[in-house]
Parts: sequence; C-alpha cells; structure tokens
Amino acid sequence: MSDSVLYRPFDIVRRLGANVAVVYRCVEVLPGRGFVVQSADWVRLPVERELLRRHEQQFWELLCEEAPEVRSSLFATVEQAIASFDADFGND
Repeated sequence: MSDSVLYRPFDIVRRLGANVAVVYRCVEVLPGRGFVVQSADWVRLPVERELLRRHEQQFWELLCEEAPEVRSSLFATVEQAIASFDADFGND
C-alpha cells in the first residue's frame, strides 16, 4: 500500500449561458504533484437525473481503469489543466 497514489477529485463548473454548463471532472494528484482534468460533462436544461448518474459512473470507471496522470499530463494549476483539456478537445 505504500506505493499507492492518492487522489483528490473535485468539480469545476463553467456556465456557458442560461441553459448550459460544463462540469470539469478534475483530480489533484497528492501530495502536490499536480492537477488533471479527467473528463468534462455537459449539462443542459432541463437537467436529467439519469444523465447525471451516468456522468458520475463514467468518472469512477475512468479513474479505476487508468491513473489520471497516465491518461493526461499533470499541470501546476487547475486553470492550466482546464485550458489544456479545452484545447485538446476543442472546448475553447
């Protein structure tokens, strides 16, 4: 267990208008190794509970399948991680 990496998952939300937001599923690799955006979930009105459940399930499946720092590069700030994710996936 001494070789295991610790992660702190958290969400950052960007409103894109009155009816849509994007939820960046971020992970901090501890201790102080950096930040990565694992995925981004688009939420539109009206919000569907089942869609939110699928987003949550996908987050944990991705985290368990592959380490976040393997899936994407680590960044010093969460803002840098989001900017890189947006550039990679055309969200800018």
